[in-house]
Amino acid sequence: MSKLYGSLQGCRGEATRCGSKDSGMRASIQSWNGSLVSYMDLDENDKPIITLKISKGSACYGEETIFRGSLEELKKKLKK
Repeated sequence: MSKLYGSLQGCRGEATRCGSKDSGMRASIQSWNGSLVSYMDLDENDKPIITLKISKGSACYGEETIFRGSLEELKKKLKK
C-alpha cells in the first residue's frame, strides 16, 4: 500500500498517482505568470513534510521556497 497518494483534476479528467517514502510526491500548477510547486516527503517517523515553492514564470520545479515543515506547522502559519 502506498504511503502517499495524489490526484489531479483538469479538462482531461482525473489522474492519480502513488508515492513512496523513497520517491515522495511532487505536484505543480503553472501559468505564464507564475507557478506553485508542492512536495510531500516522509520523515524518519513516516510523518509528512511539506515544501511549497513558487516561481515568477512557468517553471515546474519552483525557484523560491516559501514553506518547509510539518502539516501542523503549515496550519499554524496559515491561521496567522
